[in-house]
Amino acid sequence: MKIERMTKGSWGKIRAFFDLQTQEGFTIKGFKLVEGINGLFVGFPSQKGSDDEYRDTIWAERDLKDELT
Repeated sequence: MKIERMTKGSWGKIRAFFDLQTQEGFTIKGFKLVEGINGLFVGFPSQKGSDDEYRDTIWAERDLKDELT
């Protein structure tokens, strides 16, 4: 995997938005680099539901999540 595009800034706790491209050529858009209590973490793409709550739109196995951080 590689980062395809990254926009850095400061939007509250969000430090950057980025897209990932897989080795197979898929581009997944909408990742976030977030400043949390214990340091930076990767937030997965999400959408706002009709109840105004945000829900992840993709899921990953633990080892893949660890690779991203």
